[in-house]
Amino acid sequence: MARNLSSSLQSKLATQQLVVADLLELHLDTPVYLTNASLDINYDSATAPDAGINTYTAQGQFIGFGNVSETADIRVGSIDISFTAVDLTTIALVTNNEYIDRRIVIYRAILDNNNNLNTQNVFQYFDGRITTFSIQETENTATLTIQCATQFADFEKQAGRTTNVASQQIFFPNDKGMEFSAGIVKDIKWGRA
Repeated sequence: MARNLSSSLQSKLATQQLVVADLLELHLDTPVYLTNASLDINYDSATAPDAGINTYTAQGQFIGFGNVSETADIRVGSIDISFTAVDLTTIALVTNNEYIDRRIVIYRAILDNNNNLNTQNVFQYFDGRITTFSIQETENTATLTIQCATQFADFEKQAGRTTNVASQQIFFPNDKGMEFSAGIVKDIKWGRA
């Protein structure tokens, strides 16, 4: 991932003492901007649905997420994002299915010693879609975990039409143009070596 980071940001990340804040964008009907920092952070991201500077609220519920690893292989990258002491507003977002297949973007910001943000020290950490959630309750609190996956989550899914009679006759009931497609498809080398 370092290939996309500026040299000044790479040197900041190499230091032993970092003040890190994560900025979370939930692209719902009304966008939600959260941070796990101890104070609100104003930032103008390229992916935010609202133009201009948005305030990422330090609300104490967004507590973190799992690790993301980068590989050269095409694979489904996934991440779990955790919220704790969840209030009814946050629970309502997921139980009303407003979250399904919504975009979620996470930025990592390196703050200075005074907790100020330099926009040169922010990088995109994750960009994907919300797939599902789980809620675990105890007597005193609740934990909401949202599972997210990258754009390759449906990579193996067979979408669209196929080259067979049944698929063709859904749209053209009397057409027999695909009647012998099963025997011909063996000779077509689409996507095969």
